[in-house]
Amino acid sequence: MVEKLTELEYKVLQMLKEDARRSANSIAKELGVSRATVAKVIKNLKRKGIRFTIEYQEEGELTTFIISNECVGECYQLIDGRILSIVRGKMEEISKVLQSIKEKEYLIAIKRLNIPSVSRAEMYCDYCGGEIRGEPIIVKSGNKKLYYACCKTCADALKRKLTRKGEGEGLNPFSR
Repeated sequence: MVEKLTELEYKVLQMLKEDARRSANSIAKELGVSRATVAKVIKNLKRKGIRFTIEYQEEGELTTFIISNECVGECYQLIDGRILSIVRGKMEEISKVLQSIKEKEYLIAIKRLNIPSVSRAEMYCDYCGGEIRGEPIIVKSGNKKLYYACCKTCADALKRKLTRKGEGEGLNPFSR
């Protein structure tokens, strides 16, 4: 389904496409409208299904475009009825996806997109200070701060400490 955008919605969307971190105030000034109007426009864009995302690739990640009759990953229907699937990941993950396709005739293009590649720096537990290996456990406080824990024990202790300390004031003596 195609959503119709008003002229103002389209202008705001184009400005956010160029710089997604642009403030509502600067958009409002450039367009000659109020900040509240820009906030309403952004709310309407979200309601219409427009997603605001950040694009980056993990180090060693590839983007694969697969044309077949099956949907794998992010999918779009082509005019001829076939499906364009976009799959992102490391080569091993992409190989598994390709093996899962029942149909054995498909077109594939693998590409490194011209978007920034990132790799995660060392992370440290906000409770014990130890290095976090693998995926951190995220602990959210009531005031919307995020804390990272290395294990379930530290996460539970961090939650108790946040509750006692009134949402984490002076929480991390080990921060680096």
